Amino acid sequence: MISEQFGAQLLLLPYIFENKLFTIPDYQRGYAWEKKQVEELLKDINHLMIDGVAHRHYTGTLVLSRPDGVDDGEFHVVDGQQRLTTLVIFMRMLRDFLPEADLPAFDARYLRRGKRGSDRSILRLNSDTRLFFERVVLGDGNPINAPATLDSHERLLESRKLIGKWLEERISSGVTVAEIRNTIESELGFLVYAPEEDAETGIMFEVINNRGKPLSELEKVKNYLIYCCVKLSATTLRSEIDIDWSGILGDLNTAKKTSPSDESAFLRYCVAVHFSLNKTDSQYGYDELKKLMNLDFVMKDSESKEAAIERISSFVGFLKVAALWYARLYGKYYNGIDSRLIPILSQLRAQGQQASIMPLFLALVIKHHDSNDRVISLLGLLEILNFRVYMARNMTSRNDTGQGDLYYYASRYYHNKLLADFSEDEKKLGKLSIENQEDALEYRLVQFVLWLSADERFKESFVLEQESPDDFFHWAGLRYFLMNYEAKLQPNKTIPVEKILLSRKEGKTADYLSIEHLWAKENRNLESENNRKVDKFEKRRLGNFVLLELRLNIQGSKDGLESKLPRYLKGFENEPPTDLAQVRRMAKNAEKLLSSFAERKKTKSFFLDFYREMNSSQEKRYIDFAESRWSIKQFLGYRQLVKDSMAATAVTDE
Repeated sequence: MISEQFGAQLLLLPYIFENKLFTIPDYQRGYAWEKKQVEELLKDINHLMIDGVAHRHYTGTLVLSRPDGVDDGEFHVVDGQQRLTTLVIFMRMLRDFLPEADLPAFDARYLRRGKRGSDRSILRLNSDTRLFFERVVLGDGNPINAPATLDSHERLLESRKLIGKWLEERISSGVTVAEIRNTIESELGFLVYAPEEDAETGIMFEVINNRGKPLSELEKVKNYLIYCCVKLSATTLRSEIDIDWSGILGDLNTAKKTSPSDESAFLRYCVAVHFSLNKTDSQYGYDELKKLMNLDFVMKDSESKEAAIERISSFVGFLKVAALWYARLYGKYYNGIDSRLIPILSQLRAQGQQASIMPLFLALVIKHHDSNDRVISLLGLLEILNFRVYMARNMTSRNDTGQGDLYYYASRYYHNKLLADFSEDEKKLGKLSIENQEDALEYRLVQFVLWLSADERFKESFVLEQESPDDFFHWAGLRYFLMNYEAKLQPNKTIPVEKILLSRKEGKTADYLSIEHLWAKENRNLESENNRKVDKFEKRRLGNFVLLELRLNIQGSKDGLESKLPRYLKGFENEPPTDLAQVRRMAKNAEKLLSSFAERKKTKSFFLDFYREMNSSQEKRYIDFAESRWSIKQFLGYRQLVKDSMAATAVTDE
């Protein structure tokens, strides 16, 4: 049903705002317009001023609803909130240039209405952004009045700055305030529709959710859950979701995981665990949730309604805790956390890729509210699995190999069903036995590692084949590997492994760690056996690399190792020596090797022989370290699984 006040004609802002109040419902996304969209609107306004047209320019569509129980003249904004919000910001910034006598009427129409103390903003945003919008964006622009905690807050503030700058530029160029105001009020035309809040709004909700600027899956889910609460008359739960969702978005903001792809990934991991969705279905969390919360089914009787309300409440609770662990993992929010978890969280964060193990991570930390030795051990096993299977060189042909199995283990473990998947024979491993869910998970993860990254394959991954085109310099796991090696060499010193996540522009020469080649091509003797093919091979081997402070690396980066060694050990000009144990160890070993090669300096093969020996000895140290650091021999089922694998191989060979 179309409201008598609105219809299929272009309406101007003064009419739209006359005696009206607008609210953005909490099922709507936050403010999403970025610089591009704001500048496009300003460009349209600018063109209208230049053209001097007298007719109304179609600017957009507003879909409004009249929910039950609201005052006359108050509308909820179903569609058009981004443009409407931006125009209200525009009016707030235009206000600063208006004559004092015009302000009372202008404010009452576009910004704030009512008696002092009981007045309200003409446009109220959803609960996530309302306070920031009214105190900062419509105020003096100072975030001290309400700190920006969400991306939507930052976008609102950016829009305010863009519009303010645009107005200053126009007015300083000779455009009058009256011309600008006249354009906004007389030439921007909107189509406005106001259906009753029921069936029509529900249909529009679905259409609007899937057009315009794309919503993340998480935004769609919030909209749908609150829409379900409206249909189920679950007013208390609706209010709780509003509050909890602010916490969810705040924690994701702390984790710096707020892009649409980040939010969709977060939802994917959560639905995979909570609703036991497989890898494929979990990619369509919004669609799957609609199937699980089918309103046609749940509305049939009170029992179904109560079950649906409980299901919604349980899922939102899961999302809330999952977001908190996101903040702990990615945002270093350690309040109330067992200190023993901090090192393993740092390791997982530093790996830089967690897509395959994230459902398992969430299942572990959410299932166990209080950490214990077993949980910490299993998180350590996750770190080993992630490195051996998804970070080590050439372990899998695709970066999501085996992901479906890991998602399955996560949901089965979380719902206490993983042990039920084991046969009686499988539960008995020699003198060991699988007695609980943690045993079952540990066994399956060890089994997974041996399937995709068996010990010998893992060891061989650090050795470059002569004809291989690979280059360890481009290995994504190199910096993580070398930081862990550094931690092993300095066990009594806290090594911030996650420091490798810094980009060069974020770090300083004093603390940024770069990859150093030991091989110096300028020193090669092209007339010797050190030909270009050999040169390229030796340069690409793992043993050719160490981490080094950028301040030392940029000094004589193309010099030979003989020239660099004194700088590493004693410093260079005003730069102190290296703080890295791996560099000191390499330098001391190199000095010993140079002494043993002293008599061969005049031979054509000196350079190649020396660096080849350096590479080989360094490579061996790295491999020995890797075998120890990422070993799974201490975990449940390892011996039995290796034994079974060897027996199966023997049968196959026969």
